[in-house]
Amino acid sequence: MLSADPKDPESLLNAIRAYSARGWHPRIVVPLNDWTVDSANTVNRVLGLGGLDAATVTKARNKHAMKQAFLAAGVQTPRSHLVQSEEELHAAVEAIGLPVIIKPYDFGGSGGVVLATTREEAVAGLAESKAVVEQYESAFNILGDKYLVEQFVDSEDEISVEVLCGAGRAEVLAVTEKYLSPRPWFAEVAHLVPSHRTGDPAVADLAVRACAALGIDRGLAHVEIKFAADGTAWVIEVAARPGGDGIMDQVERAYSLNPYRLHIGSYLGSDLLDVVAGAVPAKTSAIAFLKAAPGRIQDVIDGKPLPPEVRSINISAKRGDVSQAAKNWSAREGLIELEWDELFSEKTWLPVTMAKELSDQIFVTGETVEE
Repeated sequence: MLSADPKDPESLLNAIRAYSARGWHPRIVVPLNDWTVDSANTVNRVLGLGGLDAATVTKARNKHAMKQAFLAAGVQTPRSHLVQSEEELHAAVEAIGLPVIIKPYDFGGSGGVVLATTREEAVAGLAESKAVVEQYESAFNILGDKYLVEQFVDSEDEISVEVLCGAGRAEVLAVTEKYLSPRPWFAEVAHLVPSHRTGDPAVADLAVRACAALGIDRGLAHVEIKFAADGTAWVIEVAARPGGDGIMDQVERAYSLNPYRLHIGSYLGSDLLDVVAGAVPAKTSAIAFLKAAPGRIQDVIDGKPLPPEVRSINISAKRGDVSQAAKNWSAREGLIELEWDELFSEKTWLPVTMAKELSDQIFVTGETVEE
């Protein structure tokens, strides 16, 4: 184990060189989340180990550059404008039309993502997005100096697609059903694998083309897609790393394949695309996040019998904590993992309803606390 800052290439290189002096040499550095995609691949290039191209990393981390790459490749994505000031915000809203999504151009986890239906809400949304960036910029090494104003795809129908990429070829490993918090925010409250859209060739083609547009040629990529009311599929974002939020654990349970083995093996040069192409889900697995009612948590009632579908439960909140609106990943009080022997042929809301029922049983909240 190296003692280094995984977000800082120089810190990593110094630690690696210290070990190299003792005869230990890395084969590859593999990023597992957004915050290490740049640093890991910078180290790989400096040491001549391979990794993603620098331009690909930029397009995967800079959402404005990402959108431009999608448009150039003919990948359907919502229109957007890059802004810094309130004046530019108003111009973007005028060009795109309300409602719009406002988000930092280099952050993730639904942090600072806000829906605005009026110009007043747009101004407030930009201020809220900036406040979130200010809170997390140092911890996640983000610039947060620019923001995207994006066309809103009005739909609750959203999936994520895990794609194993190779040079000139890619294969879809899994399609995940996504569940989001109430508007105006878009926190992910549950994920279910496999989605009923698994096996849809149009979905697979769109996800693969989105990865190719960014130049991702190794490892797993995480593609987020929304479907409009008329069925049109829109690529929202692509991350050049495996899906987070426990999705990989659900993929492993459903498919009996370890996604991290595939991701790391790809970085090491192994061709595992045929393994992915032959993967078939045998069960349904889901993760859902516990959410207490807004207010101060007065009691946490644990130890009651759980439904048979629950495979694990983790309660992170404690007495005295304050439960706030589900704005992003940070406003959670725990999680449950669920499993069914059947595969669902249409969208099911079971993960969300079960998480709510358990949350209502577990958490006793009192007075409302001002945010």
